[in-house]
Amino acid sequence: MHQPPALPPAVPAAPKLEFKIKCRDLADLDILSKSDPQCFVFMKDPKTRDWCKEPIGKTEMVLNKLSCDFVTSIIIDYRFESIQHLRFTVVDVDNMNNPSWTAQELIGHFDTEVGRIVGSRGRTLAGRLVHPQHRSSNRGTIIVSAEEQSQSKRVISFNIEATNIAKQGLFRSEPNSFFVIHRASENGVFSPIHQSPVVRSKINPIWPEFSMKDTQLCNGDPNRQLKIEVKKFKENGQHLTIGITPVFTFQELLDSQTLKYFPLSPMPAGTNLLIRRMIVTEAPSFLDYLAGGVPLNLVVAVDFTQSNGDPRSPQSLHYRNSSGENDYTRAIRSVGSILEKYDTDKKFPVYGFGGKVNGQVSHCFALNGNPQYPEVDGVDGILGAYWHALQFAQLYGPTNFSPVINQTAAICNQHRSGQAEEYYVLLILTDGVITDMDNTVSAIIAASRLPLSIIIVGVGPANFDNMDVLDADDEPLRANGQTMARDIVQFVPFRDYPPGPFGEEALAEAVLAEVPGQFVSYMTQHKVIPRAPPRADTMQAMNNGALPISNGKLLSNPVPVYGAPPMYTQEAGPSGSRSPQAVPIRYSYQGR
Repeated sequence: MHQPPALPPAVPAAPKLEFKIKCRDLADLDILSKSDPQCFVFMKDPKTRDWCKEPIGKTEMVLNKLSCDFVTSIIIDYRFESIQHLRFTVVDVDNMNNPSWTAQELIGHFDTEVGRIVGSRGRTLAGRLVHPQHRSSNRGTIIVSAEEQSQSKRVISFNIEATNIAKQGLFRSEPNSFFVIHRASENGVFSPIHQSPVVRSKINPIWPEFSMKDTQLCNGDPNRQLKIEVKKFKENGQHLTIGITPVFTFQELLDSQTLKYFPLSPMPAGTNLLIRRMIVTEAPSFLDYLAGGVPLNLVVAVDFTQSNGDPRSPQSLHYRNSSGENDYTRAIRSVGSILEKYDTDKKFPVYGFGGKVNGQVSHCFALNGNPQYPEVDGVDGILGAYWHALQFAQLYGPTNFSPVINQTAAICNQHRSGQAEEYYVLLILTDGVITDMDNTVSAIIAASRLPLSIIIVGVGPANFDNMDVLDADDEPLRANGQTMARDIVQFVPFRDYPPGPFGEEALAEAVLAEVPGQFVSYMTQHKVIPRAPPRADTMQAMNNGALPISNGKLLSNPVPVYGAPPMYTQEAGPSGSRSPQAVPIRYSYQGR
């Protein structure tokens, strides 16, 4: 009897640490207002012992505050066996159009190690910010608290409103208001964890429904203390507190079967915060979808503009060196070798843009020379088509992204059918500045509603500031009255990753880091539930060759692959409909 190969023992996942960051008495670098602080966090590369150029995380920017508690947490994998160096870089944001920390005015750095923070009393460490050119000056203090993050997969959705917020100001106008949820740490110190959007000019504001992970709300501890602060929004950042709820716990909300009213102190009686609706669900993970058979499909687009240089010249970015490689092929190999493992047929469409083919400039031409069938087999096929295209395509220009994005979007739409979702990753490799920025922004906004992620790798020494705008980590893209539905773009400059296996591994990690979150974001927004994984007896039959397979796809299915009960169920809905699963109603309540 055929025995499947034994699997290696599972390696336990590294525990995750959550850092909450506060700043006190920062240097005031603005003349007519106060500094607008933001914190970027960096780690040292354990191999090169240099600080990584890309941050592992960053907080939000706080307007006009010299002492602030950041809402955004920083999450890292904790490795007890290693020395993990951290640098906390606090800047005064002066250029809001450029999200890079180097485009801002430096307040100071604080360098430490993860072990020092974890080993400090209360897992809280305070340090002095230092500017390398002004070491003796007082730049302020940073306070970092660490807490191990739970592994809960629950997600909580809230509808929150307030009643009878008093009119304020000389003309007794109705306030613009928002709320902030604060969570106590293990040692009882409160930190902000969520801030709502602003609702304008309402005495009874109703804020938009929002969802947050259980790990963010209470870190898996339903008895963790919480409180909600309602604030009056001020354009200059000097927001005023309207009222604060009494301390409560998530468990109290779970035990409640009715609307939950909280008085807002010190406001008069009748001014309340109301949690009208709360629903707890257990969100499926990236691995749940992969186990259910959702493939990841790679599409590649390569820059064939003149700015790359003559491929015959050693100075060209397309030059084939003595080892048979260049930066384009290194990037293709490092990313493609990972993604091809999740693609069942391993056939990848490959395009060029900005080149002249048969005397015509094209911004989306098939590198294999076959526009009706642009797919190639595997990573080696991508590389072969790339080298082949350099023989027949003339480098030209300009650098337009929108045609290849629109072409990939068309492929996504073509392969969407009911629950048989497939997910696509478009890898764009380019050396220069985009010349169709407006069209590219519009194409990305439209594509954000499709099962698609876009990875842009910048090759060469060009200025890639526009790519950070497309990355949209801080501000969603908007154009023609439309806003992107979700973040789908990740940009990485190739020059930050040196040649060699370590550099290629780090590049792959950087460009693919956001794909799982983007993948799950699409599936949950479109109410796609994971299918049950194939049953063991079916997998055994497939391994033994009992079921006919072509290009990795099952042609017939005498044994029901998905015969087991689904992993995720829903409260109601037609059979086969794509709707979100939910935990039983014991964990839900809402007002009528």
